Amino acid sequence: MNLMRMLAVTALLASSHLVYGQGETQVMTVNVPFAFTAAGVSLPAGRYVISRVQEGHLWKLRNFDHMDVYLTVTPREVSKAPANSLLLFDRDATGYALRQIRERAQTDVAQIVEPSGSKRHELPAQEVATVRALGR
Repeated sequence: MNLMRMLAVTALLASSHLVYGQGETQVMTVNVPFAFTAAGVSLPAGRYVISRVQEGHLWKLRNFDHMDVYLTVTPREVSKAPANSLLLFDRDATGYALRQIRERAQTDVAQIVEPSGSKRHELPAQEVATVRALGR
């Protein structure tokens, strides 16, 4: 009986992982030269693989230490598609915060949904930083 239960649990875990991983599409690889936050999560400088999960409303950032951060996004139309994939960051007194993910030749961008209570947009001295993608 214990063997059957263990096999059933193993089968469930394996199938749930396969279903979740199927909707993921790698979009770009970027080298971010500074520490930043993304949807309230602090991330170190380094190389990241960015993937779209579940048809675009959920994106995944994975660094090369295999730390995954999932971001909820709101698609936003832009008038001109970017020539290269890139990330846009806001920079203020608290540091860098990921604001948008722009995919090459797409007219919609992924606008990062900030957690409630975020005061990042209320600070007056704010700059924008851009990081270009290394590849797909």
